[in-house]
Order: sequence, then C-alpha cells, then structure tokens
Amino acid sequence: MSQDLKFVTAVSGHTTKGIMLRNKPLLDLVEEADFVETLYLSITARKPTKSEKKILNAILVASVDHGINPASGFVPRVVASSGNDILTCMASALLALGPYHGGAITNAMYVFNQVDQDGEDKEKACERLIDDFRLQKKRIPGFGHPKYTKVDPRSKLLFEMARKADLDIVYMNLAKQMEHSLEQKLNKKLVLNIDGAIAALLLTMGIDPIAGNAMFGLARVAGSIAHIVEEQKAGKWVRRIKEEDVEYAPE
Repeated sequence: MSQDLKFVTAVSGHTTKGIMLRNKPLLDLVEEADFVETLYLSITARKPTKSEKKILNAILVASVDHGINPASGFVPRVVASSGNDILTCMASALLALGPYHGGAITNAMYVFNQVDQDGEDKEKACERLIDDFRLQKKRIPGFGHPKYTKVDPRSKLLFEMARKADLDIVYMNLAKQMEHSLEQKLNKKLVLNIDGAIAALLLTMGIDPIAGNAMFGLARVAGSIAHIVEEQKAGKWVRRIKEEDVEYAPE
C-alpha cells in the first residue's frame, strides 16, 4: 500500500498568525517557554504542570551522559576519529542504542500498561507477566544492570524527586512491585534500572509509549556533542582496536 504526500497534522504549521506549534504561536513560545516545556507541549498538546516539567527535565539530565564506556558513549567518538562531520557522529550515537542499552523504555512502558490493565491484584499480574516472559525466554525490559546490582541510584533519585513533586505514584509503585516479583520469582535481584524508572515516570506524565525511547535518545545525542568536539579537536585520528584485544577463533 502507498499514499500520497499530503499531510494533515495537528502538531505544527504555517498560518496567517505565523508558525504555530500545538495551536501556540512559536514566537510567543520563544519569548515565554523553555525547551523542556515546549518539548512536552509538542508531544502531549498541552503545557506541563510545574511538577511534570521538573521531572521531565530531571529525566533528560539523568540520561544525557553515562561516560564513554557504553556503546552510545564510545561509538560517536570512534566515528568522529574517522573524520566524519558532527551530524554523522551524532547520528551514530542514536544508532548505538538498542533494547539492551537505552532502548528499553518504550517496551517497559507497554509492560507497565499491560500489568496496570490486568485486574486489581498487581502482584499476581506481575507474576503472570514474568511467567509469560520466561516461557518465551524473553527479558522484561527496564530491569537489571551490569554495574548496579543492589539499586540504580539514578532510578532511586528520580522516584524520590517525583514523589516530592507530588506526581501520581501508581506507575512508580507498579515498577517497584515488578522489581520485587522478579526477585521472588528468579531468586536474584534485577534492579529497576533507569530505563524502567523513566518508563514509569513518562506514563505518569501522559507521554505516549511510542515516544519513550526518544526521550533517552534525545538526551544521549545531545550529550554526544561534547565528546565529538573533544575527539575531533584532539587531532589523533582513527581509533583502532589493539591487536591483543581481538582473538581470531575459527570454527
């Protein structure tokens, strides 16, 4: 199937009043709004409350840079070392994200929604979902971290901030119940990681699950800029893996 290139959109457009974003004049937003507020407006079609704005900003800050170690940290620097322009390098930071690194938020949002809609007993709902995922030999997104085995401090802080801001606690409680149920079922701790915490908070703020991964990606690609600039200004071109770090193992 195909369709023509006629678009109908409620997001933005040119009108007799100038450029409009969600029925707000863009120039008015330039004068009165900040980036986080405008981002929220663009996605949800309404301005955030003070609490929602604070927590969305905290989510973006918490996601912006986790060091060079993860793929989205070192990949853009490797790409930069090959002489590519900054936009190509920034795009490579996004391409380094996936279900096991920064790309589990959307699926975690779907999981939390599924549990939330599965009757009144959330503990049993979590257990049923865990059994289903184990049967399919699938990981539940938003849980487990190679470094944080007791608690993910970023998740802990985001939830503390959200509670102090008086955001609804339904999805936060559900996420913690899932963490507890996983530990009971698997007999080991799989911490609620930052992906899972962000998923619960985005649902609380009315963000569509489709946009979930984009929030982490937006922050991470912004965080890549400083690394790319630093790499290119160093003038040491073309990163290579050391010979001793590559093992040839024929079948």
